Amino acid sequence: MPAAAKPVRGQIVELQYLRALAVLLVVLGHTHQSEGRFFGDPLLGSFAYFGFSGVDVFFVISGFIIHHLYGGLSGLRPRFFLARLNRIFPLYWVYTAIAVAGYLLVFGDGSGTALRDKDWLASLTLFPVGQPPILPVAWTLTHELYFYLAYAVFLALPARVRPWAVLAWSGLTIGGFLGLAEGRAAWIELAISPFNLLFLAGALIARYADRLMCRKFTALALALAGSALGLAWTAVHGLEGLRDPAIRVLVFAPFAIGMVWAVLAWRPRLPELAARIGDWSYAGYLGHSLALDILARILAPRLAGTVFASPVFYTAALLASLVLAWLTHRLIEVPLLKLGKKAISALMPDRSASGPA
Repeated sequence: MPAAAKPVRGQIVELQYLRALAVLLVVLGHTHQSEGRFFGDPLLGSFAYFGFSGVDVFFVISGFIIHHLYGGLSGLRPRFFLARLNRIFPLYWVYTAIAVAGYLLVFGDGSGTALRDKDWLASLTLFPVGQPPILPVAWTLTHELYFYLAYAVFLALPARVRPWAVLAWSGLTIGGFLGLAEGRAAWIELAISPFNLLFLAGALIARYADRLMCRKFTALALALAGSALGLAWTAVHGLEGLRDPAIRVLVFAPFAIGMVWAVLAWRPRLPELAARIGDWSYAGYLGHSLALDILARILAPRLAGTVFASPVFYTAALLASLVLAWLTHRLIEVPLLKLGKKAISALMPDRSASGPA
């Protein structure tokens, strides 16, 4: 029997399992999408788009982690935001450069039009402008950065004001569900996005962990009911049924919230590989679409129309995504994170009371 994962000092290993689950779900959703585009007849039905619920799981995880690490702090925390920027941008910029190179290599002269249509400054800064960045999967990072900014404001507020701030933010999120952002500026859509509910849910799980972790069966029931709802919805409505963020969150939130709650409550012990995939999850999330696109273009002319096409593509897609994630994490992400941390420490030396970075 494989050895259970050993948590790194200060690491909650269950969160690594959840990250692994989230990235594998997203890989599944995009593999199904690529198969339909390049191979014609997909192996799985529309329910495979349930894989995109992995993004919602990531958002709940982020809310939990940030409140777990920083919820006891107060005041302006520049190191907090610098640490979050270091976590997001260096590897993102690397993959954005790879995406640009991919446009040029695959599309040749025709890529000029595709790239000119992109807002380069917005892509590099992840500022909301109402269109996807050059690296399409990075739309989620704009939501992550907004949550970090909102949480930094939360930390700067007096303790007595914080509950009211949370209620106000919740009210903004309800406005997003009611469609109040439709037709407005992209930053307004972001400010009251229904996705905010997922970050808030994760933070609330961290805040009330002592009360929630003993309710294991409630958590499990929510996760199972949520997965049934998500699978049934996507099976009937496919990708089109997920385009409205409000509907998507209503469909996927029970699964995402329930799964994070259940795994943290039940504390399973899984093989070491599960935790390692969690370590590679950010690299895997950013890179898997590029790996799938290259694989599909290589395999489709050779396998399309054969009985082996789908099994080979799914297997190759999973392996390629994991290998790329592992290599990127070890060779690029970890060194960049270390350099960034050194730069932050040089710019703003840590103090004993400054809290985690």
